Amino acid sequence: MEDRIEAEVVRQHDLLAAWLGSRAEDSVLADLRAAHTADFMLVTVSGEVLDREALLTALAGAANAQPGLRIEIAEVVIVARLDDAVLVRFLETHVLGEQRTARRVSALLRPGGWAYVHETAVG
Repeated sequence: MEDRIEAEVVRQHDLLAAWLGSRAEDSVLADLRAAHTADFMLVTVSGEVLDREALLTALAGAANAQPGLRIEIAEVVIVARLDDAVLVRFLETHVLGEQRTARRVSALLRPGGWAYVHETAVG
């Protein structure tokens, strides 16, 4: 199961990097939309709380906003297994040229998709 969870985390961040860092097809944004539950919530590194629609609206306006962006995922750990969900923690590093920005992320994944994400800046 750990491999499947890690693959999902990497897959989502590959999509996000493609959307933010290249001239990706609209299908990439559609895939991101489909991966988040209707009640999805995100707490950003700045403490802002976004629901699914606010996140997707922001993403829609950010296509290729950071050309060349790569997102590295490391230290994926399953923190808890619940009846219908998994709480996972990982290190997410955005790489743009020589600049590296890291965040520690906790995410609640349910069978219907990503339900909750909380980001904390590292460094």
